[in-house]
Amino acid sequence: MLTGDANYIKTMNRRLVLEDIIRNKSISRVNISKRTGLNKATVSSQVTELIEQSLVIEKPVENYQSPGRRPINLELNPMSTYTIGIDIDRAHIRIVVVNLKGMTVYNNMHDFDIRRTEQLVEILPDLLQPVISQYDEVYSPNKLVGIGISLHGIVTEYRELIYSPPDQIHIQPLLTKLEDTFKVPVYTDNNANMAVRAEQAFTEYQSNLYCVTLSSGIGLGILLNNEVFRGFTGYAGEVGHMIIKQNGIQCRCGNQGCFERYASDEVLKQSLSENNIELYDYPTYESLKENAKAKEVFDAYISFLAVGLNNIINIFNPKKLVINSSIFTKYPELIEDLKPKLSSSFIDYEEIVISSLGDRSSALGAAIVPLARFLDINHLDLNEYHYTH
Repeated sequence: MLTGDANYIKTMNRRLVLEDIIRNKSISRVNISKRTGLNKATVSSQVTELIEQSLVIEKPVENYQSPGRRPINLELNPMSTYTIGIDIDRAHIRIVVVNLKGMTVYNNMHDFDIRRTEQLVEILPDLLQPVISQYDEVYSPNKLVGIGISLHGIVTEYRELIYSPPDQIHIQPLLTKLEDTFKVPVYTDNNANMAVRAEQAFTEYQSNLYCVTLSSGIGLGILLNNEVFRGFTGYAGEVGHMIIKQNGIQCRCGNQGCFERYASDEVLKQSLSENNIELYDYPTYESLKENAKAKEVFDAYISFLAVGLNNIINIFNPKKLVINSSIFTKYPELIEDLKPKLSSSFIDYEEIVISSLGDRSSALGAAIVPLARFLDINHLDLNEYHYTH
């Protein structure tokens, strides 16, 4: 056997063992062998290395009632390392820290004006420095192993942000500054792609998954066979710019009648504000519908949203479609108003749900990317941990 072949097999075996430990939260060597098909000696060898790297720890099974020695299970070592996820939107920067088990241990938002994009190269390192200094003292031996950044725009596989309204962000100087300052790899992607990664890792691990993000714009995160689908140059998923109304409202992209000019959270809030309606005055959807004008605005919003979602469902025929929206999170009953408008002889899906991760999803996805890269695994399934974030 060639050395290259042996190294490849060893890497594959390591992934199988580590992914099984992560997926099951706590599992014995014997059960890893049964589940993966690897012999006990191979499992034992891989586990020994993972323990030496401080990635895995041994824990006796609690409440074991049978006579004899308590079995030893394997778990991720949560104190070994951490990653940082950042979501940069028009009005804020969210920073989260997650440990090796994917648990959020830090979550903070900072006000930000997207028109100050040229200052990001100075602002972001200053925001991160005290966070990293604090958590490097807590987590060892690996400390910080990576940073992920979620951007609301079109990001190519070459780490270029080629469209980011209202002002273009030149991200390469920022990425270089972060990598040089903190000596870790930095990964970038758009917010919808980061959100769908978080949905897969934390809510339901499906190899094919779709997540619609309704925020300042509208995006679609697409996972096909566990890979983000980007299209030819990275524009795939920019559903906010499909035209749903001929000769409609002018969009920043240059077209008229774009989906996000009618159904984004930002546009809905603007419409409500123009009618002197503030959502904090309406704690429930029922109370909101008692206001005739508010009901009219929401009915129009749902109708336009349904047009776009019908297109998405007809194109992709998803088993599950996740809606990530602060409006739907506040008024979950909206989903029942939406579903009847998503029915025809040619539309088929199994379920449409509201994201339980809410406005943290993109930052969480941004933290998950460097974690998976550091572990060198293909499947990061944290559903058994049942985090509420």
